[in-house]
Amino acid sequence: MPHLFQCWPHVAKRLNASRRIALFLDFDGTLAPLQPRPEDVWLDDSTRGILTRLARCPRFRVWVITGRRREDVRERTSVPGVRYLGLHGWEGRVHSGIPEEQRDAMACAKSWLNCLMLRVPGIWIEDKGLTLAIHYQSVADDNVRNLRKVVRGVIAPFGDCLQLIRGKKVWEIAPRELGDKGLAVVAELAERARDAVPVYIGDDLMDESAFAALDGGVTVHVGAPCRTRAQYRLSSVAQVHQFLDRLDSHYAVS
Repeated sequence: MPHLFQCWPHVAKRLNASRRIALFLDFDGTLAPLQPRPEDVWLDDSTRGILTRLARCPRFRVWVITGRRREDVRERTSVPGVRYLGLHGWEGRVHSGIPEEQRDAMACAKSWLNCLMLRVPGIWIEDKGLTLAIHYQSVADDNVRNLRKVVRGVIAPFGDCLQLIRGKKVWEIAPRELGDKGLAVVAELAERARDAVPVYIGDDLMDESAFAALDGGVTVHVGAPCRTRAQYRLSSVAQVHQFLDRLDSHYAVS
């Protein structure tokens, strides 16, 4: 997986060849550094300024796609002209809602998991309404494997209704109707940016479905070298900001 800046002439050639650029950005760990608690993550003013200019440019379509609720990430970024997709791309798209069977299954799974995880040291459960995120970054490594078995055991009876989404030190249980980020970006491109070259930047396992779905675009994993479907790598949030600055400098011309 080559570093994006080492391949910049090739990437720039692809961007130059397209009339439009569809820019999809994860939030936590991509636009803003990860924090122990999600409520401590905010977009800095410099990045907000760059994204505002990109969103105003006719050549760009800009999305922020995240596992957070849509209104939460909108508040933490506050960039006019950006489309926000929450809950892994489901919230903010046109859809028919969650089937009642899946809602009922989700309610049962939540009840069980809240009881089972109540006394586990280091566990933090985040109820997002339609989904339930189990954060285990503070759990001892020896206990993680057993906890994973518990989580999978709880959702196993609901295999037709629920899915387990794995992320960085988090398991998220969600209705299958939510889909994933890959389905979301393909739908958005078909509806809003058919003629654009897609650029997707993310740092998490939850972004892998989008990397796979956009193998004809420019896909970028943020972090250390790892096994991923992304074509390129950036090392840090700071390098993501550098990349956005390049887009602003070279392509955001009204």
